[in-house]
Amino acid sequence: MIRINLLPVKKDRRREAARNQVLLGVLILVAEVAGFAMWNMSLSAKVEGQRNENHTQSAAVEQLKKQVSDHDKILADIKEYEKRSEAIESLQSARSGPVFVMLELSRILSEGGRPHVDVEKYKEMVQLDPSAGYDESWDSRRVWLRSFDEDNREVKIDGVGLTHEDVAEFLRRIHLSEFFTEPRLVSTDLAKSSVKMENVTLGDADPVVHFEIKGRVRYR
Repeated sequence: MIRINLLPVKKDRRREAARNQVLLGVLILVAEVAGFAMWNMSLSAKVEGQRNENHTQSAAVEQLKKQVSDHDKILADIKEYEKRSEAIESLQSARSGPVFVMLELSRILSEGGRPHVDVEKYKEMVQLDPSAGYDESWDSRRVWLRSFDEDNREVKIDGVGLTHEDVAEFLRRIHLSEFFTEPRLVSTDLAKSSVKMENVTLGDADPVVHFEIKGRVRYR
């Protein structure tokens, strides 16, 4: 009868099972450590990416702050420039306004005088409508002014003309002048002249045309 001793085999099997369990445990531990390491690396990458994003956003915010600051400075500079321009324009108007307007009226009512016009535009206008130009042969002494009032560039001219044609010629010259805009004849009245003329009595003088013209002045 053959006998087999199984005790050493059982011990070897137990040792092998124990080694397998230890190896499995080590493998599980290594897998957990590797997984944790990978998770940690992924988390670190996300954190680093978020830091980079925050840095980019912060830089963009600082750039926007700088742009807004520059924008406010530009607006302030524009306002300052506008104030200076208005001041200069006001000084220019005060310097060249009433004086130049009165010189223009004097030029219109002087012998051989004419209104100040844009020559090229005037030529084109006369070519299209010859009657729109002023009469160069007109005797300006046929009209005289009694008053000239201005308030905030609104003007009123009160005067006398020998005939309605003389008043019309004076109004035409005012209309053509670059110093006046929107001139209009407000009223006319045919009456005796109140101006005393040498060797002429008021009773013998022919009636003259009293007129009133309103409009606006345009200072150069």
